[in-house]
Amino acid sequence: MQVVARIERLKGGNRRSAVRHKLRLDATLATSGEKALIHNLSSTGILIETTAELAAADQFEVELPDVGATLATVIWSSDNFFGCQFPQSIPSSAVSAALLRSPFTPATPAPGAADAGHEETAEDADLGDDRYPFGVRLRVILGVSAALWALILWGFGVL
Repeated sequence: MQVVARIERLKGGNRRSAVRHKLRLDATLATSGEKALIHNLSSTGILIETTAELAAADQFEVELPDVGATLATVIWSSDNFFGCQFPQSIPSSAVSAALLRSPFTPATPAPGAADAGHEETAEDADLGDDRYPFGVRLRVILGVSAALWALILWGFGVL
C-alpha cells in the first residue's frame, strides 16, 4: 500500500479504548483493487472511505509497517465510510511506524485568507485548545522570572 498522509491526533471524550490518529491515507483494497482513503488509524481499527461495495462483517487485509498484512473487519458503514476493527490489537509501534512513514502535508489556507498563517476551521475547534489559560501562563512566567532574578542577585551576594 502506498501512503500519503496528513496526521493529526484526535482528542475528546469517546468510548474508544485506543487513541485514534487522523489521517488522509491513500490505499488500495487488495481483494478488489478499489481505491480507498484511510481517515484514521488506531491500534484497534481504522476508518476508511471507498466506493467499493463492502458490508458489515466483510474482511480485507491492510499492509502495515512492522506487522505486515493485517486483517480488518467492517463493523459499521455509512454511505462510503466504513469503520473497521482489527481482530487483535496491533502494537503501538506498528501505528507509530505507519505514521512515521507517512509524509506530512501541511494544510493549505483557504483562498483569500487574511493572513498567511493557519485559519481556524470547525475541525480545529473540535480539537480544542490544549494551552493553559492566559492568567496561569502569566503567573508562571512572572514566577520563573522572579526566581531567576533572585538567583542572580544571590550569586552576586546581594541577597
